[in-house]
Amino acid sequence: MALKNEFSKDKPLLTTSVVANMLGITPDRLRTYDAEKLIKTHRIKTGEVQKRLYSQYDVEWLQCLRILVKTHKMSISSIKFLLQVISENPKIQLPHNEIGEVLVEMCQNPNFKDIVRNF
Repeated sequence: MALKNEFSKDKPLLTTSVVANMLGITPDRLRTYDAEKLIKTHRIKTGEVQKRLYSQYDVEWLQCLRILVKTHKMSISSIKFLLQVISENPKIQLPHNEIGEVLVEMCQNPNFKDIVRNF
């Protein structure tokens, strides 16, 4: 019997605390990204409480976001602006540096269109 791959990269399985720990940030920072619509979390209701869950694609997106914020000191508004410009001009020539590489990776992430559409 062959095992079916139940753990695809788009399946939301990781909790806020696990993802925050993976990224070295606080759960509050993840909630900020959610409130700013820089990540679209998957929510499930467990009893009276709603939990946010993240997929592997979400984690990859957040890793890129963290590089822009932490390493390159970009603000949330400037990241949103750049992503919006790229979305509206898909043939735009991005710089050949780390920021350009990170933006290319974000554009290739399946979350890109959904997130930018919600700005």
